[in-house]
Amino acid sequence: MEYSHFLKEKYPSLQISSEVKQASQEKLMLAQVVSWIQMGGFAISFFGQPIFNAISMPQPAWAAYLQENKGIAIMCFFFGNSVVSSMVQTGAFEVFLGGELIHSKIESGQLPEVNHLLRIMADRLPASAY
Repeated sequence: MEYSHFLKEKYPSLQISSEVKQASQEKLMLAQVVSWIQMGGFAISFFGQPIFNAISMPQPAWAAYLQENKGIAIMCFFFGNSVVSSMVQTGAFEVFLGGELIHSKIESGQLPEVNHLLRIMADRLPASAY
């Protein structure tokens, strides 16, 4: 059961809100650069010779290698997707009660157990909140 629904059943007057924690600007920019490199490599592996002919430039050896080994380009494309995905995810699941942090997935590395949250809330909320 989703945490917020479970807590709302136990504490109907509890105000629950959520927000997405964005990755840092540096990570977002780096992820964008990796995506552009990915797309460029993919385009060169499938359309390299015409691209280099269009800009009147001889095709470099690495571009010819990519064209001859499209499987590597496809593998790098999927690997790049996982790298970009890991750069923009923060893994945050932070639980605050009255502005006080009571659980942090970033610090602990794991999601809280519902029973653990309920014990903390029972200790900190007044009896009138039940």
